[in-house]
Amino acid sequence: MTALKLPILLTASALAFASPADKIPTPQPERCLLFDADPEEGEMLSPEGLTYAQVQSALNAVIQHALYCERPEGRDAVALTYDVMVGCDGVVTEVTNVDDDDTPESYTTCIAEVIAKADFDGHDLPDGMEFTYPLNVSW
Repeated sequence: MTALKLPILLTASALAFASPADKIPTPQPERCLLFDADPEEGEMLSPEGLTYAQVQSALNAVIQHALYCERPEGRDAVALTYDVMVGCDGVVTEVTNVDDDDTPESYTTCIAEVIAKADFDGHDLPDGMEFTYPLNVSW
Protein backbone atom coordinates (compact mmCIF):
# COMPACT_ATOMS: atom_id res chain seq x y z
CA MET A 1 0.00 0.00 0.00
CA THR A 2 1.37 3.41 -0.96
CA ALA A 3 1.00 6.31 1.45
CA LEU A 4 -0.77 9.32 0.03
CA LYS A 5 1.26 12.48 0.47
CA LEU A 6 -0.57 15.77 0.34
CA PRO A 7 1.32 19.01 0.02
CA ILE A 8 1.01 21.31 3.01
CA LEU A 9 1.53 24.95 2.33
CA LEU A 10 2.08 27.27 5.25
CA THR A 11 3.24 30.77 4.69
CA ALA A 12 4.77 32.93 7.34
CA SER A 13 2.86 35.96 6.12
CA ALA A 14 -0.49 34.24 6.58
CA LEU A 15 0.42 33.25 10.12
CA ALA A 16 1.85 36.66 11.01
CA PHE A 17 -1.33 38.51 10.08
CA ALA A 18 -3.74 36.30 12.00
CA SER A 19 -5.34 38.25 14.82
CA PRO A 20 -4.71 36.98 18.35
CA ALA A 21 -8.51 37.10 18.75
CA ASP A 22 -8.76 34.30 16.16
CA LYS A 23 -7.33 31.93 18.78
CA ILE A 24 -10.22 32.60 21.17
CA PRO A 25 -13.48 30.69 20.69
CA THR A 26 -16.46 32.82 19.74
CA PRO A 27 -18.77 33.03 22.76
CA GLN A 28 -22.20 31.48 22.49
CA PRO A 29 -25.19 33.61 23.49
CA GLU A 30 -26.57 32.96 26.96
CA ARG A 31 -30.18 33.24 28.01
CA CYS A 32 -31.16 36.82 28.83
CA LEU A 33 -32.39 37.10 32.40
CA LEU A 34 -35.80 38.61 32.97
CA PHE A 35 -36.15 41.36 35.51
CA ASP A 36 -39.15 40.24 37.48
CA ALA A 37 -39.73 42.39 40.52
CA ASP A 38 -42.70 42.79 42.79
CA PRO A 39 -41.56 45.58 45.08
CA GLU A 40 -43.28 46.27 48.34
CA GLU A 41 -44.86 49.68 48.73
CA GLY A 42 -42.23 52.42 48.63
CA GLU A 43 -39.46 50.05 47.57
CA MET A 44 -37.62 50.69 44.31
CA LEU A 45 -35.93 47.90 42.38
CA SER A 46 -33.99 47.93 39.14
CA PRO A 47 -32.15 45.40 37.01
CA GLU A 48 -28.59 44.72 38.16
CA GLY A 49 -26.71 43.79 34.99
CA LEU A 50 -23.31 42.16 35.44
CA THR A 51 -21.40 42.28 38.70
CA TYR A 52 -17.85 43.56 38.95
CA ALA A 53 -16.69 39.99 39.57
CA GLN A 54 -18.47 38.72 36.43
CA VAL A 55 -16.91 41.45 34.28
CA GLN A 56 -13.46 40.87 35.76
CA SER A 57 -13.68 37.09 35.26
CA ALA A 58 -14.76 37.33 31.61
CA LEU A 59 -12.05 39.87 30.74
CA ASN A 60 -9.32 38.03 32.64
CA ALA A 61 -10.10 34.91 30.60
CA VAL A 62 -9.19 36.62 27.30
CA ILE A 63 -6.94 39.60 27.92
CA GLN A 64 -3.71 37.57 27.99
CA HIS A 65 -4.25 37.01 24.25
CA ALA A 66 -3.72 40.75 23.77
CA LEU A 67 -0.05 40.19 24.55
CA TYR A 68 0.21 38.72 21.04
CA CYS A 69 -0.90 41.96 19.40
CA GLU A 70 2.06 43.49 17.62
CA ARG A 71 3.85 45.89 19.94
CA PRO A 72 3.75 49.50 18.75
CA GLU A 73 7.21 50.56 17.60
CA GLY A 74 9.09 52.74 20.03
CA ARG A 75 6.68 52.24 22.93
CA ASP A 76 7.53 50.79 26.34
CA ALA A 77 4.02 51.23 27.73
CA VAL A 78 0.53 52.28 26.68
CA ALA A 79 -2.54 53.30 28.68
CA LEU A 80 -5.75 52.57 26.80
CA THR A 81 -9.41 52.95 27.68
CA TYR A 82 -12.31 51.13 26.05
CA ASP A 83 -16.08 51.36 26.41
CA VAL A 84 -17.55 47.87 26.16
CA MET A 85 -21.23 47.05 25.53
CA VAL A 86 -22.44 43.58 26.48
CA GLY A 87 -25.88 42.41 25.33
CA CYS A 88 -28.21 40.75 27.82
CA ASP A 89 -27.16 37.46 26.18
CA GLY A 90 -23.57 37.95 27.37
CA VAL A 91 -22.16 38.64 23.91
CA VAL A 92 -20.09 41.78 23.35
CA THR A 93 -21.92 43.99 20.87
CA GLU A 94 -19.50 46.92 20.73
CA VAL A 95 -15.97 47.84 21.81
CA THR A 96 -14.99 51.48 21.40
CA ASN A 97 -11.54 52.88 22.09
CA VAL A 98 -12.07 56.15 23.95
CA ASP A 99 -8.43 56.89 24.85
CA ASP A 100 -5.68 55.54 22.60
CA ASP A 101 -2.64 57.19 24.26
CA ASP A 102 -1.41 58.07 20.74
CA THR A 103 -1.11 54.36 19.99
CA PRO A 104 -1.44 53.15 16.37
CA GLU A 105 -4.94 52.15 15.35
CA SER A 106 -3.74 48.69 14.33
CA TYR A 107 -2.76 48.01 17.95
CA THR A 108 -5.93 49.42 19.55
CA THR A 109 -8.04 47.47 17.04
CA CYS A 110 -6.19 44.25 17.86
CA ILE A 111 -6.88 44.79 21.56
CA ALA A 112 -10.55 45.57 20.83
CA GLU A 113 -10.90 42.32 18.85
CA VAL A 114 -9.58 40.37 21.84
CA ILE A 115 -11.95 42.14 24.26
CA ALA A 116 -14.87 41.40 21.91
CA LYS A 117 -14.28 37.66 22.42
CA ALA A 118 -14.90 37.83 26.19
CA ASP A 119 -17.63 35.39 27.26
CA PHE A 120 -19.96 37.11 29.72
CA ASP A 121 -22.89 35.69 31.63
CA GLY A 122 -26.42 36.57 30.57
CA HIS A 123 -27.90 39.45 32.57
CA ASP A 124 -31.13 41.35 33.15
CA LEU A 125 -30.51 44.64 31.29
CA PRO A 126 -32.49 44.16 28.06
CA ASP A 127 -30.72 47.03 26.24
CA GLY A 128 -27.29 45.77 27.25
CA MET A 129 -24.75 46.91 29.81
CA GLU A 130 -21.92 49.31 29.10
CA PHE A 131 -18.79 49.63 31.19
CA THR A 132 -15.42 51.34 30.84
CA TYR A 133 -12.31 49.16 30.72
CA PRO A 134 -8.94 50.86 31.37
CA LEU A 135 -5.98 48.79 30.22
CA ASN A 136 -2.30 49.46 30.91
CA VAL A 137 0.27 47.47 28.95
CA SER A 138 4.02 47.61 29.42
CA TRP A 139 6.87 45.69 27.82
